Amino acid sequence: MGTMIDEPFGPALSSIHLRESPLEFVVAQIRFPLVVSIGEEQFIGPFQELIRQEYSDLRRETETRVEVGPEGVRAAKGGVVWRFTSETNDWEVALTPEFLALATKNYTHREDFLTRLETLVDGLGDWLDLKKTRRVGVRYIDRVTGNHLDDLPDLVRPEVLGVAGTPLPDAVTLHHALDDCEYRFADDTALRARWGCLEPKTTFDPAIDPIDDRSWVLDIDASHGERSFEAAAVRDQVQLFSDRIYRYFRWAVTDDFLTEFGAET
Repeated sequence: MGTMIDEPFGPALSSIHLRESPLEFVVAQIRFPLVVSIGEEQFIGPFQELIRQEYSDLRRETETRVEVGPEGVRAAKGGVVWRFTSETNDWEVALTPEFLALATKNYTHREDFLTRLETLVDGLGDWLDLKKTRRVGVRYIDRVTGNHLDDLPDLVRPEVLGVAGTPLPDAVTLHHALDDCEYRFADDTALRARWGCLEPKTTFDPAIDPIDDRSWVLDIDASHGERSFEAAAVRDQVQLFSDRIYRYFRWAVTDDFLTEFGAET
């Protein structure tokens, strides 16, 4: 296909649609200073009305925190989480006193994701009159499973394959390998990329669900720290992060990867 990318960072790339995309999960999160009232039903009513047509199912949940102290590790009750889900149950908005997140396991394209997020951020800003954000982050998680694992040396570039591509004797099998890279940019943003092989029923992060089979996971997260809140700036930043993550993904994989997962040109 002649579409391999030689450098992980640079201008944004047009997306190539994959009919059998391995993209498993996408989430954008906006963290903000604590708003205690978000824990109360009567307070979140106006926000619910803003998004209820698209995210009609609302559930109240309680976070579970893990605390480590003199008595060891224990689960502790956390704060409230409001979860708004779409009718088809494939899009979710999570709202807590400290963050808003948009997540999906049915990602189609960047513009759709950005449009949905823009609606949420505009509504959040008008409703809470936010002055600043603690953090804005975007995360994309891809997973390769099944027979594709046998083709991994052809699907990802050698720099990414790492020890997973090292020939081993019959008596030796690779059970776990994880690469973890963090990049910092002149605009005070960051990108963290992690990838590796996972055994069945294991994970290296709570956002990555354990599954019953072996898999290879590529997890890319772009973010920035505290800044003043402007809805348009948040959208632009998420656009930049999404573009940056996609280019890094395209650098990490080969033309054979795109073909294997049904590239449409």
